[in-house]
Amino acid sequence: MANQHRQQAMMVTTGNPETVSDSPARVEGAGGWLGQLGKYATVRQPTAGGTPDNEEYRDKTYQYVKLDSSMSVTPYAGAVAWWANRAQKLVTTAATNRGDRAGIFQGAPNAAAGHYCYIQTRGPASVKFVDAPTAAPSAATGSYVIPSATAAKADCLAAGTAPTYPHLGRSIGNYNPVTCVGIVELEIPELP
Repeated sequence: MANQHRQQAMMVTTGNPETVSDSPARVEGAGGWLGQLGKYATVRQPTAGGTPDNEEYRDKTYQYVKLDSSMSVTPYAGAVAWWANRAQKLVTTAATNRGDRAGIFQGAPNAAAGHYCYIQTRGPASVKFVDAPTAAPSAATGSYVIPSATAAKADCLAAGTAPTYPHLGRSIGNYNPVTCVGIVELEIPELP
C-alpha cells in the first residue's frame, strides 16, 4: 500500500536500530534510501546472555528520524526525544518541547546532530530519569513515566497521580537509583 508507514524491509545500516547514525550525505545524497524517514520497524530483542531481564525476547518498535542540529544536549542511551517538527520527522532533546513526545534514544552515543537514527516508540526501553524522580520508578509497576523539565530526561509519578504532560509509558519496576536508568513499557502513539 502506498500510504503505509511500515515497510516490509527497512535499511538498517548497522544491522541494529539502536546503533544507527546515518550522515545526511549518505541518506539525502545519491544512492541514499529516501522514503524511509518516519517509517517504523519492529524487531524482537534477543537475549544478551546471563540473567533474563524485562527487555529480552520482547518486541520493540523504532522510528527512523532526523536529529535537530540545534539540540542543547547530545543524545545518549536512554535519552528522551521530543518532536521539534513532526512533519519533517525532526527530533530534539530540548525540554521546551516536552509536551510532544517522540521516543527514546537507545544506544545513541554515535548519534550526531543533523544525522538520522532510530528512536524507540513501543515495547520495553531503558530510560534515563532525573536524579530525584517525583516517585521512585521501582516503587510500583504501572506508574506513569512523563517528560521532565530537564533536557532528555524522564520523571515518574506516584500511583494515582494525573500526568501533567502526555506520558511516555509505564514503569515496570526495574530501576537503578545509582545510574537513574529504569525499564519503561513505552506507549508512544505512532504518527500517520
